[in-house]
Amino acid sequence: MGKPEFYRFNDLTRQRLNVEYQVHTNRTDGEDTIQAILEAAGKKNLSAIAFTEHVRKSSDWFANFADEVIKERTNLASLEIYIGCEAKALDEKGGLDASPAILAQCEIVLGSVHGFPSERLAGRSMNDLRAEECAEIEFDLSLGLLRSAPIDVLAHPGGMCCRKYGSFPVEHYESLMKESLNRRIAIEINTSYITDLVAFLQLCSRINPYVSIGSDVHRLQDVGKCRDRLLNYF
Repeated sequence: MGKPEFYRFNDLTRQRLNVEYQVHTNRTDGEDTIQAILEAAGKKNLSAIAFTEHVRKSSDWFANFADEVIKERTNLASLEIYIGCEAKALDEKGGLDASPAILAQCEIVLGSVHGFPSERLAGRSMNDLRAEECAEIEFDLSLGLLRSAPIDVLAHPGGMCCRKYGSFPVEHYESLMKESLNRRIAIEINTSYITDLVAFLQLCSRINPYVSIGSDVHRLQDVGKCRDRLLNYF
C-alpha cells in the first residue's frame, strides 16, 4: 500500500475530508485497541484512517505493531488503513526521533514538536519561557522538519504554544505553510490544537498548502472529530 494522497486546501471537498490521519492506540498513550478504533471509524463512515503511533528511535515494538495493522486491513476492504508514526523534532536541522527501520515500515510519517532541545532552553524549564520565546523555538523546530526531515505531515503546527499560551503567531503559520509547499509536505489541520479555526482556514485558503486531517485520536470519541468540525465549513 502506498502513501495517502494529500490535497491542496482549495481542492478539498466534503468527501476528501472524510479521513482520520492522526490516531494513537493503547500501544502508546491512547486508550483503545486497533480493532476498537476501526469499528468506530466504520460507524463514522470514514474512508481512510492512519495509525500514527508515537515513536522514539529506541522503539523496538514497531514491527509488531505494523504487523497488527496489516493483519486488520487485509480483513477490512471498506476502509483504507495506513501504517504510520508520529516522531518529534530533535533539533532545528530536521533531526527526527525515529529510526530508519521504523520509517521504512511507515506509509505516513508525522513530524511534530513535542519538546524543546536543552540548548534552546539554556537551563530553563518550559514554564520559564515567555510566549514569544516559546513561539520562536517551536517555529524554528517546525521549519527544520519542513526543510529536512523525512516526513509527510507537519503535525499540529504551533500546538505547544496554543496549548500553553492560547495562540501561535499568524506570521509563523504563514511562513510554515509557504515553506511546506517546497517539499509538498502536508500541514495538519488538527482541531484539537487550533484555537482560532476560522482564521487558520482563511490562511489555508490564501496560501493553499497541502493539508492533512487529524484529530489526535486518543479515545474512541475522538475518531472523526476533526472531520466533523470541518464539515461546517465545506
